[in-house]
Amino acid sequence: MKIEYTHRNRRIPARQSGFNLIELMVTLVIIAILTMIAYPSFMQSVRKGNRSDAHTAMMRAASNLERFFSTNGTYTTDSSILGFNMVGDDATSDQGHYIITIGAGATGIGSSYVVSATAIDGDMQSHDDGCTEFSISSLGVRTPDPTATKCW
Repeated sequence: MKIEYTHRNRRIPARQSGFNLIELMVTLVIIAILTMIAYPSFMQSVRKGNRSDAHTAMMRAASNLERFFSTNGTYTTDSSILGFNMVGDDATSDQGHYIITIGAGATGIGSSYVVSATAIDGDMQSHDDGCTEFSISSLGVRTPDPTATKCW
């Protein structure tokens, strides 16, 4: 049986319910600890997902270079001809995380090429350990080595 007290014709419950300051602070500390553990893992997952921006851009460049070669008998280093977004003199990937460059391969631009993607300084991808630079050549050689890293 609950005992209630009255004060000037008003009922006062025997016990007030709710959170006190200690309970609230403990809850906030638990949330902070969980956030400190989960946030870096979440950001690494986002960076891993954003690597597809570089892969897609390089594959598109390789495809367009092959199309250009079939028409002209040579490759080109002009990114604007290949349909890339240009920011100043730099070609960027679709999502804007990487700068795309096209260079001559081992036998010269007439018969080979190397497409590279480099994370833009200051972008979240520039903090992707070991996976900030990618390249693929006309021979299909990829760097970093896909068998040695998880970047691809």
